[in-house]
Amino acid sequence: MAQLNLVPDPAIVAAQIGLFVVNMFVVKKLFLEPYFMLQQKREALTTGSQADAARLLYECDEIARKVQDSIDEAAAAAASERERRKAAASQRRLEIIRGAEEKARAEVEAVASRVRAEVAEQRALLPKVISDLTAELFAATTNSH
Repeated sequence: MAQLNLVPDPAIVAAQIGLFVVNMFVVKKLFLEPYFMLQQKREALTTGSQADAARLLYECDEIARKVQDSIDEAAAAAASERERRKAAASQRRLEIIRGAEEKARAEVEAVASRVRAEVAEQRALLPKVISDLTAELFAATTNSH
């Protein structure tokens, strides 16, 4: 009958350990390392792209905020400049109006002065004209009878 031998043979155990180590090395180099490398690349492409996209979106938001701040600042500066120029133009308009009013007053005064002088001249001539007319009327009324 057959006999069961439970004592391990050291040469067979050493050969099996050697085969295991060689197979483990072969499997690691040919299957596991390429698989893990492929898995890392895939992970980098998916989650890495998502992280890059999130970072780019954040950067775009920051740039948009800076641009909006610049636009707001430029609008405020433009409004301030517009108000300053409007105030300067209003002041200049008032100065022009005042100058025109002064010039018109001077012109009116000059015309009024000339009119007063001419009226005074004509008033001075009135007694002589009245005297001449009275003499003519008297002569005309006395000669006709």
